[in-house]
Parts: sequence; structure tokens; C-alpha cells
Amino acid sequence: MKQRLYAPGPVELPPEVLAALARPVLHHRTPEYLELQQRVGERLTDVFMVPGHEVLTLSGSGSTAMEAAFINCVPVGAEVLVINGGKFGERWLRIAEAYRHPVVELAVEWGQAADPAELTALLRKHPATAAVLATHSETSTGVLHDIEALSRAAREAAPDSLFIVDAVTSLAAAELTPLAWDLDAVVSGSQKGLLTPPGLGFVWLSPRAWASSRDLHPRFTLDLRKRQGGRQPTTPATSLMVALDVALELLLAEGLEQVISRRTRLNEQLLQGAEELGYRRFAERVSPAVAALTVPAGVSARALVKHLAQRGLVIGGGQDQLADTVIRPSLLGHADDYDVGLLLAALHEALKALAQS
Repeated sequence: MKQRLYAPGPVELPPEVLAALARPVLHHRTPEYLELQQRVGERLTDVFMVPGHEVLTLSGSGSTAMEAAFINCVPVGAEVLVINGGKFGERWLRIAEAYRHPVVELAVEWGQAADPAELTALLRKHPATAAVLATHSETSTGVLHDIEALSRAAREAAPDSLFIVDAVTSLAAAELTPLAWDLDAVVSGSQKGLLTPPGLGFVWLSPRAWASSRDLHPRFTLDLRKRQGGRQPTTPATSLMVALDVALELLLAEGLEQVISRRTRLNEQLLQGAEELGYRRFAERVSPAVAALTVPAGVSARALVKHLAQRGLVIGGGQDQLADTVIRPSLLGHADDYDVGLLLAALHEALKALAQS
């Protein structure tokens, strides 16, 4: 049975990227690999839209990049504010708690977008906040938080705090301009909008974030200072870097603006088509990376996800309290208009099959 991957990560990969994974393994100390690493670094700068700045690559997941940004920016014991509106806002919370930081939580109802005015009010009550931890595209709810407005609110209410953003699903899927939005750190991963298998994490830090490197947590492999200037203190995931090089070339050849526009259009077509079938969009402010859909009354989201998987079509299911009511198909990977039609046909067939069971 052929598998069709329509999950919000890992995603379906272009054939050129799959072919790159079959190339002979490169040794990381050879001129060939060092040239590739430099090229990947330059291309990541373009995708992150941070000209003149360096994007660091880690062997690990997007969560590895989140943790690295945290321990390289936030002083030991400092109070942080977490915008928590889903599983990945919650992940910021868990990282902060793991390092024993006092946490102020801006709790956002799942499916809703964070309110900048609420962030302003909370920061004014907690002026000692060292960092605001935010999620751009909340994969668990399909919400795209307004990072530009939230960053502006944080800067006005707490100008000395850092603004750190999880862009794991939003990079190359939604507008993201770290310099214009005055962000301090942006993290992402390879297995979503960058069309590469899981295993690479990325961190960009602003000059202000680099300058905050004082009284920081003990760290070894996640010490980002050791990675500045293209240095690799540990063995990199060379084959993944080869695949990433090809994926970035494809994305930049299409044009980042065109890629984002295409992904936004396909996701909206999927949402609209699903609504005609009886599903309802769950997110108040939709992320182009995932179509979070509430299933019709009387249908089990868990059963629907299982039904599709048995037919070779893999989508994301709802998480935690949404497991029985929400599904999360995604066209973030190597997808086009025909995939929209296939997904909608599968969602229609699943409803009919479950109604008869």
C-alpha cells in the first residue's frame, strides 16, 4: 500500500530531496562538506529573512533548538513569561520549569489567538520578566499567533525583556520577518516547511540576545557560542545537511513569497472544501501550515484518523482534549492542488464509512 503523508510534520518530501539522501555519506572535515555547510548557512539566512546574520544548525529536533535558545539567552533563575495556547506553548512552559525558572503564564484558550493587550497587562504586572516565550504557528490547534503585534506589545511594556519565538511550523509557511518585528530569537526544525527529514534544529539570535549571554545555564553540546562562525564542535548530521541543501535550493528557486502564498492558498482550499463536507475550522486565526478541523457531531476524530491510516493516508489527529473532536491534515510538504482534491475525497469517504459502521 502506498503511504501518503499529510501530517503537519514530518511531511512528504520532493523526489530530489529523497534522492539526495541516497548519496554517499560525506565526512564532515572535508572541503566538500565545509563548502556545503557554508552554502546551507547562506540559504538559511535567506529563508529566515535575516540578511547579514548567522543561523545556527543543530543535530536534533525543533525542541532541541527551543531548549538551546532558552539556555543560551535566559539568565539562571530569571522570571519568564510563556504564551501558552496549545501543546507547543506548553512545551516552552515545560522547558522553563525543567530549568527551574519562575514562570508567568499567559493562558490562551485552545483555538484562540493570543491578545497583545493581555500580554501588555501581564508584563506590566511583572516588570522583571527576562524573556517572553511565544509560538508562531501552534501546530496542535492550527492557530497562527500575531507575533508582530505581540512583539510590539512586549517591547513597549517590558523593553529589556527578550522575545523568543518557536517558528517550527511557520518557517517558509507564513510571513516571518525577525528583524522588522524586533524579535530576539527564532527557532525552527527541518521536518516541516523546509522539506527535509526530522533531525535538524535551527536557531537565530539577535545581537541583543547574544549580548545577554551572562549568568547562563551550564551547557556543553548546546553552547551556541561554540557554533558561531560556522564552527561544528560535534559531528553534524551530514546526510541531512545534503538533503537540506537540495530542499533549500528548491524553495528559494520557487521564491519564498511564492512558497508562502501557495501553501496559504492550498490550506485555505482544504479548509473551505472540508467545511462543505460538514467539518468546521477550529482555529480563530488560521496557520497556513495545518488545517485544524472539528469533525461533524457523532463522528470520532480518533476513528477517522485510524480509518484513513488503514488506507495509507496519514494525517495529524487532535491532541489531549481535542483527540476525539479534531483532526489536523496538512499540505505543508511536497503538495499541490491535486493533493487538496485527494484529501477532500478521503475525508468525504471516511465520513460515509464511519456513518455505516
